[in-house]
Formats: sequence, C-alpha cells, structure tokens
Amino acid sequence: MYYEPTDSPTVVRTSSLVEELGQIEYIFSDKTGTLTRNIMEFKTCSIGGRCYIGQIPEDAQASVQGGIEIGYHTFEQLQVDRKQHRNRKVIDEFLTLLAACHTVIPEIKGDSIKYQAASPDEGALVEGAAMLGYKFTVRRPSSISMEVDGQVLTYELLNICEFNSSRKRMSAIFRCPDGKIRLYVKGADTVIFARLADNNEFLEATTKHLEEFAVEGLRTLCIAARVVPEQEYQEWSQIYNKASTSLENRRRRSTLA
Repeated sequence: MYYEPTDSPTVVRTSSLVEELGQIEYIFSDKTGTLTRNIMEFKTCSIGGRCYIGQIPEDAQASVQGGIEIGYHTFEQLQVDRKQHRNRKVIDEFLTLLAACHTVIPEIKGDSIKYQAASPDEGALVEGAAMLGYKFTVRRPSSISMEVDGQVLTYELLNICEFNSSRKRMSAIFRCPDGKIRLYVKGADTVIFARLADNNEFLEATTKHLEEFAVEGLRTLCIAARVVPEQEYQEWSQIYNKASTSLENRRRRSTLA
C-alpha cells in the first residue's frame, strides 16, 4: 500500500501485527469505494474550568453564566495563563500529562520531530502538547524526556497500563523531576469521573464543556492525575508485578491490580 501525494508507504505501528502482514489477501473498502481516512487534530481543551482554542468562533468569547465560564480563550491566552493564572499548576499538570501518558515513539528528522503513534488519537494529543510548549522528545525503556520553556525534563517511567476494552482508560506512573510519584490517566469521561476525588471543583464546568464539545461533533477524552505516596506505590507494585507474571488469568489479574 502506498499514498503517492505524500510519498508515504504503509507503516506498521503495532509489533504484534508484523507476523500477520503476509496473510493479507483482500482489503475491503466502504461503500464509496475509498478507504476511510482517520485523521485526528487537537482542536480545543478545557483546563481548570476554562476552554482554550486556536481561533475563537464568532460570538464564542468567554463569559460567565450561572457561575460557570462558557466560551473560549485563545491558545495565546493559555500561554499567559500557565505563567500567571491561579490555576497555572493545573495547566502545567494537564500539558505534562498529554506529553507523557502515551506509547508514542518520536522520530527526529533534522530539526523536526515526527511522532509514530499506535492510534491517531495519541498522535494528536502529543502534537497538541508540543504545539502548546510541552514537546515530547525522547523515549527510553525506563524514562521519557520533554522540553518545556527550553528546559529538558526527564520522567522515570515506573509502570504503564495500556488501554483495553475492560479498563477503558490508559494509565502511566512516573517518578517526576520533583521526586514525587504521579499517576497519569486518560480515558472516557464516565470512567474518569467515577474515579475523581469528592468535591472536585472543576467537575461541573468540565461536564458543561464536554456537552458543548459533543454538540460541535468533537471527539472528547478526559484526563486526571494523582500524587501516589511512596509506600502505597511499593505495595501496589508488588501486587501488579505478581499479577503480570502469573501463568493463569494474567490479563484479568493485571487489570484488577
């Protein structure tokens, strides 16, 4: 398979499929006779009760209604807010998670980086984080690096639980540059909301924004983070390692862990 306009041959992003490539004999297309193009772009985000977008639609300036801010701010305003706004730590956590919680592999070509992602969703999120100043640059077996404001930050990767149909979310645990262990997770809104701490101050506003995104026809994803105490992580790690090396019901035990 080959796409002539961009000089792009077929690229396999999942290693488990390599052994099956030689078995392909037929390709089925949809009723229009063309293969579906699954292209994702980072359009907008809701962080700490505020929405940000590249270009504000007409009559969609930010305003407060019923105690909830609706409408949009620009990505330029986001850069100001992550330095000065009272929620700047939340913004930093949000963008850090986008740049860290994934299985993307960066390919450096000259001065640019091309991200090889297993799904268009992951690629779009990492590219969105890079566009907003959190550039994922290096993946190693046990760590990742990103560039933020000209500074290279390295995160030690402790565990990663990839998305599956049972969990409906992806999780990654890092030891961050400040020495703290953090759990980063992304997934469907129902799954994430069910695991939030009580009295989350951004839940109502985020729910409203998700409804607005859905009306616009956007595909949505929720993210969350938590600082994990060292002792709690060590106890969980022992359970997880035992489950992941089990010879019986390994997948189920790892999921429950």
